[in-house]
Amino acid sequence: MKNIIFVLIIIFSITLSSQKTAEKDIESPIEFPILLSGNFGELRSSGFHSGIDIKTKGKEGVLIRSIDSGYVSRIQVSTSGFGKVIYINHANNLTSVYAHLSRFSDKIEKIINQLQYKNKSYEIRKFFKKNELKISKKDILGFSGNTGTSFGPHLHFEIRKTDTELPINPRSYKFKIKDTIRPYVKSLYMYGIKNGLLKKVKLDIEKINDSTYRSNTIKTRDTIGFGVISYDRQNLTNNIFGNYKYSLFKNDSLDFEFTFDSFSFPEKPIQKEFVDYEFFVLNKSRIVKLFSNKEKKLRFVSKNSNGIIINEKEKVDIKIKLSDYDKNNTYLVIPLIGSENNYEYDYEVVFPNNKIIDTEKGYELEFNGHKLSIDKNTFQRKSKILFEYENDTLFAYNPFIEAMKNFEINFLVDQKSTGQYLSRKNYDGSSSFVSNKITNGYYKFKTKSLGKFYIDYDTILPSIIRNKRINHKKQIQYFIRDKETGIKSYVGKINNKWALFEYEPKLNKIFFKNDTLIKKNQINRIEIEIQDLVGNSKVVIDSLQF
Repeated sequence: MKNIIFVLIIIFSITLSSQKTAEKDIESPIEFPILLSGNFGELRSSGFHSGIDIKTKGKEGVLIRSIDSGYVSRIQVSTSGFGKVIYINHANNLTSVYAHLSRFSDKIEKIINQLQYKNKSYEIRKFFKKNELKISKKDILGFSGNTGTSFGPHLHFEIRKTDTELPINPRSYKFKIKDTIRPYVKSLYMYGIKNGLLKKVKLDIEKINDSTYRSNTIKTRDTIGFGVISYDRQNLTNNIFGNYKYSLFKNDSLDFEFTFDSFSFPEKPIQKEFVDYEFFVLNKSRIVKLFSNKEKKLRFVSKNSNGIIINEKEKVDIKIKLSDYDKNNTYLVIPLIGSENNYEYDYEVVFPNNKIIDTEKGYELEFNGHKLSIDKNTFQRKSKILFEYENDTLFAYNPFIEAMKNFEINFLVDQKSTGQYLSRKNYDGSSSFVSNKITNGYYKFKTKSLGKFYIDYDTILPSIIRNKRINHKKQIQYFIRDKETGIKSYVGKINNKWALFEYEPKLNKIFFKNDTLIKKNQINRIEIEIQDLVGNSKVVIDSLQF
């Protein structure tokens, strides 16, 4: 028995030592102190943020290095999402991810360029076999950039479990980031929960001391829940961040909590359940709800409350604790007393509606031949929508709810005309392309976005304008735009051969920076063809000498 215990102790010590060594051995992906512009788990429009955003001094071209030895498992180049991104698998079942790069290292760039020319496509995805492309610790992987869905130069950095692709908070790997500042509270809201519908009221709060806020005593007999607008700050930066942990205590007993150490990618959109989307649409600010109307096991939720039930004459002390990763805490104290009175809520938004969608039911709705199909659990709670057809517009509309999964719309079409497509008008008045494909007399499509759907037309050709500063960064540049539906595809040729023109949609720009196709001191034929989403195309041919 003693021998078994001794062996177990040795194994445990080796495991603990290897974990500490792994943490110690991991290097920073940049060569200067880390400052963040985004935290792991922050609430984003696309879901929880699956990494940290590391500042690169506001510029592109900063060296990005591998945090440990391993091999390249995947590289992707896209005009959206992560842009130029590289995935490195390491020996300790970890994968590190480096996104929004401006370019890769010379060795990797050569491999990717060959694939792009082989496929005649700027956008590519390449999976590598184990140890096919080995990487040593601190090897240069590429250079910081602003590619993909990025709104300024930075490095989006992730750590995942290799076998499950489970994102892990990179802060757990001891990167040095100074934070001595408590989260701060902007607003506190109370929700009345009844029959799956929510109403809310903003509560007055006062600051008691450096760490604690308090509300007035609440008297109600409703089933209630609470939501907060709260952010964190870190030293040496003016950015605001999402909190690491949200905890709600009822009489000192934990009633609700979620913590951003990890979450699975299927859980990424579930953030919609904990954000007041109606409030976000109206105010562009996110209330985080500290309750849920669904019982489900979630990796980031350690305790789940459906709401707080107050009985008459009962006294309850509610305490909300907001924490950052460095254990700086802020508290909200809310005294409750059970009362025979209903509370008055003042944040109910009213808009025309004619259908109530129950989350537990599926629906097949039809109006003037137009169809709307909604499966069970498409919306997070019982919701009101407007479904009708008026003035050539199909209303499948509620601007204040988000779908958790796709629903289907079949829009009836009498005839097809040149440049015709289906468009969606959004709450802010903007319009967006939906589809130009007709099947059996319908525009058939699946979407998560409600709106006002109508037929529109685009017969205007895209525009192509050459940037005459040919020698700027040694690039040939063209500005391409389509104001109606948007750019679907583009092809660039130099001297009648396909050429790798990179595309940066944020700048409406394509550019060629590899001069292997250019004939020096001769006339070169440059051909650019652009097509928009309904098929309008334009070709520009230039003759340039270098």
